[in-house]
Amino acid sequence: MYRRNLIFIVAHGLRSDALADEGRWPLSTPNLKALTTRGLRLVLQSCCTTDPGGAVSLWTGLHARQHGVLREGQPMPTLDDALPAWLKAGGYHTAGVGALAGVGHLFDEVVPVGSVADMEPAGCRYLETAAQRGHVPMLVGQRRQRLRKGPFQPDRLMIEPAHDVDGFITEQAWGLLKRMPSDRPWALFVSYTGPGNELPPPTMYDELVEPGQLHGMFSPVAMAGLDAVGEPAYPRYLLQNLDSAAIARLRADYLGRVALVDHGVGRMLEGLRDRADAHRSWTMVVSDRGVLLGENGLVGHRSALSPALDVPLVLSPPPGGKVDRQDVVEGLFGTADVAPTAAALAGVDAPPGLAGRSLLPLLAGQDLLVAGGSLCEFADRVVLETASHKVVFSVPSGEPRALFDLLHDPDERRNLIGSTAASNVLDALRAQLGEVLLPLRADRRV
Repeated sequence: MYRRNLIFIVAHGLRSDALADEGRWPLSTPNLKALTTRGLRLVLQSCCTTDPGGAVSLWTGLHARQHGVLREGQPMPTLDDALPAWLKAGGYHTAGVGALAGVGHLFDEVVPVGSVADMEPAGCRYLETAAQRGHVPMLVGQRRQRLRKGPFQPDRLMIEPAHDVDGFITEQAWGLLKRMPSDRPWALFVSYTGPGNELPPPTMYDELVEPGQLHGMFSPVAMAGLDAVGEPAYPRYLLQNLDSAAIARLRADYLGRVALVDHGVGRMLEGLRDRADAHRSWTMVVSDRGVLLGENGLVGHRSALSPALDVPLVLSPPPGGKVDRQDVVEGLFGTADVAPTAAALAGVDAPPGLAGRSLLPLLAGQDLLVAGGSLCEFADRVVLETASHKVVFSVPSGEPRALFDLLHDPDERRNLIGSTAASNVLDALRAQLGEVLLPLRADRRV
C-alpha cells in the first residue's frame, strides 16, 4: 500500500479571514478556495503571536509554555525534534524551501531563504540570486526602510513577481516538486515570508484591491486599554495619527501579498497534476500567527485580539478527492495541533508529551472535545479563549488585564475588566485556565 505524500505550505502571518471562503475582504483566492472546497477547513488559534515563537509551536507541536520562546526577536532555536525529522525517520524524502530557520538542517534537500530583515546574501538563496541580477542594493534599501517605518511608508520596487522573495520561493518549490522521488514517500515544505512580512507586493499584485474598498472597520486606537491586549509594535504617536486612508493602503498591500501566496498554491497544484503519484499526495496550508490591520486602531501581531490569533488550516486530499465534511470547523484548536496532524496523515510517530494532537478524526466527521479552551502565550501574557469568553492574564502578577464576551462582543471592543459581569465569570475562567495549563509539561522545552 502506498503512503501519502505531503505538500506542507506555511504562509507567515496569514489571517484566517484573508481566505476568500470567509467573505471578509474583496479579494479572490481561487487556488486556496479550490483546496478548501474539496478539503477540511479549520480555524486555529495561534499558540504564540511573537516571532519566532509561533513558528516553533508550528514545527514542534509544543505550546509556547513548553518551548519557552515567548518574546519577539528571540533567536530561533535549532530544532532537532520537529516535524521534518519525524517524517525523515519514518522513511520520507524531505525537501524544504523558504523561511526555514531552525529546521533547515533537517531536510534531505533545502533552499534556504533568510529573514526579510537580513541584509546579507550569504546563506540566503534568494539574496544570492538577487545579487546576480544586481537587485541587492534596492532590496537592502527597502528592508531598511521597513525597519525604520514599518509598513506605513514602504519603498515600492518595480520588480517582477518571480523576483520578489515569495515569488522566488514559489518558483524554487515548483522545481523541487518536479524532482520529488517516485519510489518512496516524500514531503515538500514551502515556507513563505509573507503575507505578514510588512513588505509591499510586487508589480501586478500591488493593484489587485482598490484601497477605497478597505476603509471600513477602522476606529481610532483606545490608548487607555492598549497594553491590556498586546505589545504595541509601533510608537504610540504613530498609532494615534493613523487614519482610515493609511489603514486602507496597508490592507491593500497585505491582500496583494495574500494573492501572491495564493498564486504559489496554484503553482503547487499545477505541478502536482503532472506527477504520476498525484493520487496519493495531500496538501496542507497553515500559518503561525495572524496580524492586525487596523482593528481597534492597532497594527502588528503581538496581540490577544482575534485577527492576530485566528489562522487557517486547510487539509486537502489529492486532486479529484473530496472530504465528506464541508463545514468550516471552529473548535478552539491550536497551531500546536498542526505537526501531530501532519505526522498522523503521513503515518509516522510523533513524540510523546506534545501539547498538540492529531485532528484527522475531523475528516471522518467526528467531533474532538477541547477541555478548558485554547491557550496563547507571549511575552508576559497568557490568553485563554473559551466558547464564550476570552481572558488575558498577566503572568507575573496573575491579575486579569482584559476580558471579552465573545457572544455579545465578537469584535472585542469592550474590555469588561472592573465590571460586575467580569467578577461573575473570572473565577470560572481561572479554573478553566488551570485545566489547560496542567498538561503542559515543561520538560519538553527546546
